[in-house]
Amino acid sequence: MNAKTTITLPREFDFYKCLKFLQRNEEECLFKTDHDTIYTSLKIHEEVVPFSIKALDQELELNWSINENSEDLKDALVIHVKEWLDLERDLNAFYPKLDETPNLKPLLRFKGLRLIGIPSLFEALCWSVIGQQINLNFAYKLKNRLVKAYGTQCEYQGKVFWHFPTPERLLELDDTFRESNQYSRGKINYLRNIAEAFAEGYVSKEKLKSLSSFEERQRLLTQIKGIGEWSANYALMKCLHEPQAIPFGDTGLTQALFNLGLITDRKDRYQIEEFFKSVEEWESYTTFYLWYSLM
Repeated sequence: MNAKTTITLPREFDFYKCLKFLQRNEEECLFKTDHDTIYTSLKIHEEVVPFSIKALDQELELNWSINENSEDLKDALVIHVKEWLDLERDLNAFYPKLDETPNLKPLLRFKGLRLIGIPSLFEALCWSVIGQQINLNFAYKLKNRLVKAYGTQCEYQGKVFWHFPTPERLLELDDTFRESNQYSRGKINYLRNIAEAFAEGYVSKEKLKSLSSFEERQRLLTQIKGIGEWSANYALMKCLHEPQAIPFGDTGLTQALFNLGLITDRKDRYQIEEFFKSVEEWESYTTFYLWYSLM
């Protein structure tokens, strides 16, 4: 038997644009989708809870299996989905920024797209390391192998998917896994460094949010060996939705900027920094829309 609840959607929200982003790679194993539903999971009090998110008129309907803690689950699931899909952000100030810059006007066709996040800071940092210096398709293959070796399998409504491993599990990464799954020694070491930082309490999402500035949060993350500016900014963008978290050096970002005539040299950081001054306070959202333009 299922329990359910609904989330009222903001006016500027397009479920199907968000769904298209989530469907960008067939190797994704942390959730499944069909034409109007997302199937995924959330870890609550050491229990991995699978659930679904279905699109209705002006609402999202969440469904999960009833258990003795269903009321607590409801609150946790609603908070998680609102954060994942960035549902509480008012985008009314963002679209004029796009409209005021002629080269950005093509991005207005993506109205309603939300910055799809990664609510788990641990997962966001690990994903940033997995994707370093390789193409996106191969990065998804590597993530798939890691999750299926160390994560938790979920089954719900006929769908099979996985939940991301815990830091404690990734401390078990070894050469046997590396050699049979095409991971470099550096990636394995960096993933273990991240796992150790979380397991020992050096870093956490709560600790990061307690810091008073973007620079302090970035500095804390980059003290983990293997986390540079790109990885730190990516995680701050995707996990905390930091407005100024620009993933400098990202090839997709520079390609999209070049395609729209916003820069003339993809390696010229000054040009990129100058461009982002025109969308101040919406840098991460602009980045996400630029990425989406490449799909």
